[in-house]
Amino acid sequence: MKMTVRKPLVTLCVFCTVGLAGQAAHAQSNEVYGGFGTGGLVLGAGHGFNPYVGARAELGGFSLSHTFTSGSTDYDANLRLIHGSVFADFFPAAAWFPVHFTAGVIFGGDQVSGDANTSSNGTITINGVPVTPTDGETVSAKLKWPTVRPYVGFGFGHNPVGKPGFSFAADFGVAYGRPHVTFNVPENLAQQAGAENVAEAESDLQDKANDLRWYPLATVSVTYRF
Repeated sequence: MKMTVRKPLVTLCVFCTVGLAGQAAHAQSNEVYGGFGTGGLVLGAGHGFNPYVGARAELGGFSLSHTFTSGSTDYDANLRLIHGSVFADFFPAAAWFPVHFTAGVIFGGDQVSGDANTSSNGTITINGVPVTPTDGETVSAKLKWPTVRPYVGFGFGHNPVGKPGFSFAADFGVAYGRPHVTFNVPENLAQQAGAENVAEAESDLQDKANDLRWYPLATVSVTYRF
């Protein structure tokens, strides 16, 4: 009678062990992907540790020329985003619905830099006061995000139990970091404008930078899992 009980139990344990091992092997998968979004072009690689947890590393960035106004000063500026990212993805139920929640870190030298426009009559305006540059002088400003910024978000795809081959993924989130402002005014122009007006112009720039401390990131990617 004991032999009859043991055989089914042994057989069941063997099947369970094989099934769990197969699931673990399937869950540990790798992917590479490329995409684009508000952080620029993206290249990344990911690894699924189990059905609930995955990790990814990315490189991304782009450069864009544009103009912006701070106070009464117009700037010809360049937005340059060059950064790396490390993310941990958490999947509540990847086998049924591949939604993930993400926490991570973004690091790099993202910044906006620009020079003040010179008007048709050869002047630059600092806090409403026109000043006349000489010998190629100009007013310049730089807004630089912290080298390391935390990120939180959610998305679809990057499924650790997904089938091998091509697929799509999307990520939405926000990085936090208050940009530091560098405001350079040549001494000659600072004397023309007055110290209070230079300080007010720098304060306007810092206010604009503070509005950019929450940087939204949205990315759409094509992935290949193997």
